[in-house]
Amino acid sequence: MKKHHLLLFGVFLISSSCKTVTEHLSPDPEEVFPDSTGKFLEADKDSTPQTERIEGDWWKIFKDPQLDQLINRLNTYNPDAKAALARYEQSLAVLGITRSKILPTIRGNGSIKTRQDSVNSLLFPISSPNYDQYSIGLNATWEIDLWGRVQASSKNDRFLAESEEANYEALLLSLQATLAQQYFAHHANHSQQTLLQQSRNLASENLQLHQARLDIGEGRQSDVSKALQELQETEAALELAKRNTGKLHHSIAVLLGQLPSSFSPPKDISPTLPQVPTGLPSELLARRPDLLSAEQQLRSAAIRVGLTKVEFLPKFTLVGNAGYGSLTEDNLLKRASELYDYGPQLDLPIFSYRLRQSVLRQAKARYRESTANYQSTFLNAVREVDDSLLDLKSHTRELKLQLQTLESTTLSAQAAKDRYNTGLTDYFDYIVAEQIRLQTAARKATLTAEQLSASVRLIQALGGGFQTSEGT
Repeated sequence: MKKHHLLLFGVFLISSSCKTVTEHLSPDPEEVFPDSTGKFLEADKDSTPQTERIEGDWWKIFKDPQLDQLINRLNTYNPDAKAALARYEQSLAVLGITRSKILPTIRGNGSIKTRQDSVNSLLFPISSPNYDQYSIGLNATWEIDLWGRVQASSKNDRFLAESEEANYEALLLSLQATLAQQYFAHHANHSQQTLLQQSRNLASENLQLHQARLDIGEGRQSDVSKALQELQETEAALELAKRNTGKLHHSIAVLLGQLPSSFSPPKDISPTLPQVPTGLPSELLARRPDLLSAEQQLRSAAIRVGLTKVEFLPKFTLVGNAGYGSLTEDNLLKRASELYDYGPQLDLPIFSYRLRQSVLRQAKARYRESTANYQSTFLNAVREVDDSLLDLKSHTRELKLQLQTLESTTLSAQAAKDRYNTGLTDYFDYIVAEQIRLQTAARKATLTAEQLSASVRLIQALGGGFQTSEGT
């Protein structure tokens, strides 16, 4: 009996003190992580990198209360975000199930049975083949984690749970960024719609004037036809702006988990363009949710290789039962009714080598796939940041030029109107100048929305924002 106790005690010491074998058998994912130091190609070369990030509500850097309200509603009511959050909660539940295997499993049992034995099958005679059986007790099982398999399984499920959490954050960030871009685009289209309506009114007036001149014999048919063409083109552009505005209205409503018929988007907005940092280190990518998810998937695939390898090794389990058993209920709980058994149990794979080899090859292939997926995600993340930096800087320069053009066309339109009022020119010159001004203003509205959207894409590409040294 003492030797048996010493054996159990030795097994316990081994399981609690030895190094995890599974981790030694797993490939090291740190070896495949790419070097992320340095700057992006499109970042300013002579600037000092700023490594701080915007934490939390990144959209507030636009200082637009209406945008804040819309994104807060999206966070609460968007069905895709709710589904992603539910998937994350499922992964946490799986992690809890796996972690429970680290501790012993203990169950209670009890029974009252009436039994009759076959007289012809008894080895020795008994007083009666009919009798009652009473029993009550506990049974326990505990896998001795000699190779760290149970701990590694728990760690694997933790990696998967963290991956699901990152997937949720990535989806939420994508939905927020989409809403912000559509919000800015909706405002630009609404502004264009207003300007095009003014342009349409001028085109209609221009056509009426040319037709009147033709009717009195002072005009030309070609001028009337050209004025009609300009009116039709303006009306077509106005119809396109209405259609785009309507689609953006529908899309924003769905993002908020609403029917388009029950949603009225804000029309008058005044977002502030955030200050863009001149130097962005690529280390900022470390917080991108999709990159975090790919990293945790890679770590999970690595540890699954080790888990597959330890399946070639035996499993040790401690099994025990204790309780009371009696043929009468009177003496069920008496000392003479006590019963127990306990001891180690060995599970050794013998005729499953080919099966386990195939499973191991599959695990190694999945690890290679996860490695390639991580590298692809990292490279695409760098590309998206460089694309966003390029877009933002280009839109900034283009918008600056457009503002100068708008100022010039505004002065030209005002000068044409002044000349007309003083009789130095006819009304047609003013109409032409005012049409050019309206077209320039519409282009300016489009570029402003594109610049704001480029800022959103840069924030999204960086996994939730950046922070300049002056603060944003």
